[in-house]
Amino acid sequence: MEAHYRPNWRLTQARGLAAYNCGYAERAGVGTFHDHQQALVWRLLRGVDIDSRCVVLDVGSGIGGPARWIVERFRPGALIGVEYLWSSVSAARAAAGEAGARFMQGDAHALPIADASADVVFNLESALHYADKRRFLEECRRVLKPGGVLCLGDITTFRKRLFALAGALNWVPSQFNSNVRLWSRRDYERAMAGAGLRLSGHEDATRPVADSLADGLKELRRGGWRATAGFRGRFVYLAFLEGLLRSRLLRYDLFCARRA
Repeated sequence: MEAHYRPNWRLTQARGLAAYNCGYAERAGVGTFHDHQQALVWRLLRGVDIDSRCVVLDVGSGIGGPARWIVERFRPGALIGVEYLWSSVSAARAAAGEAGARFMQGDAHALPIADASADVVFNLESALHYADKRRFLEECRRVLKPGGVLCLGDITTFRKRLFALAGALNWVPSQFNSNVRLWSRRDYERAMAGAGLRLSGHEDATRPVADSLADGLKELRRGGWRATAGFRGRFVYLAFLEGLLRSRLLRYDLFCARRA
């Protein structure tokens, strides 16, 4: 996983970005990729009430950009980011300073959080890497307070057999080793119900996410090929991802589910 995310880190440093997510463009060609990345966070949290009484848990918090944005916008009582990679935890802590978000290393399959302690669990573009998504969803139910909400955004597919072939890359020590295990929208809906989470909202965000990636790739192209040094493989990867989303071989789903 470290090898997979290293080019992402170089890309964020070169472009002044604070997050790894694909973004959400309500209108193609309008706004920067940074704007789109923030828009995806707000879209996923649409309709969720967060105030000073709330505890927000960001699982798969990466380098901490979305967590900091949530703190700045909503001022929750506490925001805890849990991230598997220590390098990302370190980067998130350095960027947060005294911003109010707290970051720790942890595993999404065994969250280091007490039972019924979170009002909101936020999980963006992280669950595709989890070996046991059902276990993760059970953990979400465990840590959520009654009535608490899970906001989950992920890349999905109905062609799981096709993309299972990509699992061979998980044995190759390279930036393309990402331990991706894709689910379909229906897989998520069934597993959420099985974990005791009631689906309360869904959006197929495939088109706006593809438009966001297209805008981000245009920004990179303006700098020329030399400007992509250190993350050229990731440039190609993102272009390929945009194409798969356009073809709808891959999709991008946003879910909102509540603990009963």
